[in-house]
Amino acid sequence: MNTERKTILLTGGRAPATLELARLFDEAGHCVVVAESLPAHLCRVSRAVARSYLVPPPRQQEKEYIEELCRIAEREKADLLVPTCEEVFFVAKGRERLRHYVEPFVESLEELRIWHDKAAFVRLAEQAGFSVPQTRSVISAAGLLEALQDVEPGKSVVLKPAFSRFSSRVHILRRSSPRKDWYTASELPAIREGETWLVQEFIAGRQLCSYAVAREGRLALYADYATTFTAGQGASISFSFADHPGVRTFVEKMVGLRRFTGQIAFDFIETRTGELYPIECNPRLTSGIHLFRGKREAAEAFFGGRGAGGEHDGNDNNEALEKPERATLPVHAEKQPVVVPSANASAALSMAMLFYGLPSLRSWREGRRWLGEFLKSRDVVFRWSDPLPAFEQLRLLWILADMKRKTGMSMIECSTSDIEWNGDE
Repeated sequence: MNTERKTILLTGGRAPATLELARLFDEAGHCVVVAESLPAHLCRVSRAVARSYLVPPPRQQEKEYIEELCRIAEREKADLLVPTCEEVFFVAKGRERLRHYVEPFVESLEELRIWHDKAAFVRLAEQAGFSVPQTRSVISAAGLLEALQDVEPGKSVVLKPAFSRFSSRVHILRRSSPRKDWYTASELPAIREGETWLVQEFIAGRQLCSYAVAREGRLALYADYATTFTAGQGASISFSFADHPGVRTFVEKMVGLRRFTGQIAFDFIETRTGELYPIECNPRLTSGIHLFRGKREAAEAFFGGRGAGGEHDGNDNNEALEKPERATLPVHAEKQPVVVPSANASAALSMAMLFYGLPSLRSWREGRRWLGEFLKSRDVVFRWSDPLPAFEQLRLLWILADMKRKTGMSMIECSTSDIEWNGDE
């Protein structure tokens, strides 16, 4: 294990997952500083964080954001920059500038685009030999209507933007009639100019997720978990280590094909017959990190190798997208133990379980399951040794609620409005 004390610069301090990561780095003996564009965030008051900096919003002030990260990295003499939320794409875009001051633990923007674009990801998984849902891309309302006519009666489809998060703007339609006008206008999404949407086969089954840290195509840290309760249709709020061999096989092969370095997460649907379908990818930190509480070696998974990005560039990425078998692992790479959660690891966002999970219950059976999950899983935010982030949640929720009132957006949309990336260059 690496025992040298390092200074870690984290971005995205609003997320519970970032707080978990900060605590892991702190417990491993490292100094943690955080850069965040919201005035209230969980890491701001954590004992695991030495200093917190308010920075410009990356989506609205991209250049200023990168310059401020450079100044913070220089001032703190940071060794490693780990982006955690969707600001990862802006950090990736400014990666070469940032490298003058700190090592960014992130791939190039060209590489991240391939993973984050839901249509490109499905093609990549299919080319790698995995079963994927039938998927069609459309770029206009006319194209959408044409695609809907090809849906077989009795079948369901999922409509979603190629770039989105937390299952926001997802529409699920079932064709119950052979009639041409089997859907209503209110059921259809509004496709904005320049947007790509997916018309994807609906796969029924249980949702599985994975989270991993990889260095040059080899896993350093890995977890997978079954989703039991979510915030709306998307983000998991209760999870337990599943140790699913099929999920791990997929993750190992995909990061190996791309020689990927960084954090990467996948969502899957497993059918009743055991078939596993990859649905989408988030090349960033996710809730899977909560399953590593107490594992100091989890922090060390972020160190080592030749640095983010390996030796490939955007041109290699495009070639590998067409023929992924040509992107192979370096023969000299040494296999190292992969850090995984304890067998009984489980966690929950208690406040989200109350605000989202409880109102979603539709039966006594679901209620018993909710109560069981709520009682058995530890809260990911509150700790007696570090209690203030739990109270900061309330301030953060107040800020987001005020934004919702002023903008008309949902709370989840407000939480990412200053950091989300939708394929813009």
